[in-house]
Amino acid sequence: MPAACADVAEALHGFAGAEEWRHERGHHGYGSTAVLEGLDGPALRIWHGGSHVHPHVVITGELAQAGAELIRGSFPVHFVTRADAREDFDDPGAFDRILPELLRVAGEHRLKVDTRGDHLLTKEGRTVYLGAPSSAARQRLYDKAAELRSKFAADPVRLAGVPEHLTRLEAQVRPQTREARERFATIEPLEVMGSSAWLREVWRSVVGLELDPVQVSKPWRQSDDDRAYAYCLAQYGGLFRRRCEDHGSWAAVGAQIGYDLGEREKAKRRGRGG
Repeated sequence: MPAACADVAEALHGFAGAEEWRHERGHHGYGSTAVLEGLDGPALRIWHGGSHVHPHVVITGELAQAGAELIRGSFPVHFVTRADAREDFDDPGAFDRILPELLRVAGEHRLKVDTRGDHLLTKEGRTVYLGAPSSAARQRLYDKAAELRSKFAADPVRLAGVPEHLTRLEAQVRPQTREARERFATIEPLEVMGSSAWLREVWRSVVGLELDPVQVSKPWRQSDDDRAYAYCLAQYGGLFRRRCEDHGSWAAVGAQIGYDLGEREKAKRRGRGG
């Protein structure tokens, strides 16, 4: 965000009750990392220095939404490089109900599918990823109950509060343009689920609701040649089909077009030479 690291640290100090800062090495070209340590671990991290002018705040897990609201209130002008949005389902069999929809969408859109956890025996800790790690949009379906049981194994009180069935559907989106990163600074979590056609299709098939598209990369624009070709097909498609019937195949039509274009070029050159 376009602000001094000291101002960011001051604004975020005390977030989630955390007041102790410690420092680690930097990441992704940043010289250092300031970690705000809470009772349950890091509340947030600030990457700063190095080859970057402005600091970068990282807030993950259950604190992410509260952290985003704090940053939006403290620094209205900022940019988002990654946003995660999730929806939880606690009905028995939710994972097995949602999984076929994800695999159908993955097949139709030719998305990379990856898995983690035990999908064969205990069926605990299962995670399914749609999309490559480098993609602008990625989705995962995972056994949130198993994750929480592992996290709170040494805390009987919190362990008892973990729902027996809890499946999380999560979208991970990296806005690709400055305009998109600026828009994601004000976007609502549910809107993140509309960041690609296939994410919207997953949401529609699982939840039954339509989401508005959200642009995260440069919009596709048809080239001049593509527009001219589309116009040619629209205007002369009937003629091309009749030519195909006369010549016997599309290959023959293509050969005839190539020959005719060559003859026209020869005629032009002869005209210039005369």
